[in-house]
Amino acid sequence: MATPWTLESELCGLAETAGVGEALCRLGIVKGAESEPRIEELHGWVRGGAETFIYRFRVAERDTVHDVMLKAIVAFSTARSLEELGLEWLARRRLLQAEGVWTPQLYYMGRALIIEEFIPEALSSHLRERRGRNPHLEDQVIHYAAALQKHGFSPLSPFHGLRTDGRNVFAVDFGQDLGPPKLSARRRGRRLLREAIEWLNSAGCEPVDERRAAAVFAFHVADEKIEGKARV
Repeated sequence: MATPWTLESELCGLAETAGVGEALCRLGIVKGAESEPRIEELHGWVRGGAETFIYRFRVAERDTVHDVMLKAIVAFSTARSLEELGLEWLARRRLLQAEGVWTPQLYYMGRALIIEEFIPEALSSHLRERRGRNPHLEDQVIHYAAALQKHGFSPLSPFHGLRTDGRNVFAVDFGQDLGPPKLSARRRGRRLLREAIEWLNSAGCEPVDERRAAAVFAFHVADEKIEGKARV
């Protein structure tokens, strides 16, 4: 008889520990294992798109709560294993991080599984529900578009999956919709700038300042070093 799957056993197996508290510590979700953190399931396994199933849970310490998501890669490929696909996603993630694009805190990647911070809100919903422009978030969308253009990505609907914590914009999808970077396609035209402006105009309450957007895009497409924003 097969042993039922549990989150606790999965975390202990991935971290190679006997206790959940130590597993959470080794994975970097909590800072220490002095007391046993409380784990709350927020929802069980559900389809997260064409390429993943997701499971959400919350870890509560004394003064801190961590919203976490477990992703299982289920994408189809005849050329690569699921683990190899995960490594490709990780490489794309790190490439964008190096450009200063925000991504969720990554706790684990391997065995076709991802454990990462859960970013609470879709950016489109955030922009739609709040009146007035938000130049800080708009600039980050343009920055993301520039990073994609700079490295020759040709994504499908690149901005619809962006999320936010209210302060920053996070890229969360590094799979088939993003696709691989292509050096041969670098810096050709400003298609992604136009798409970003159109998307922001449709998502927000007021039109984007297109001159400002063009300046931000041009700055980030250039080779200047971006410091202080990449997250691992």
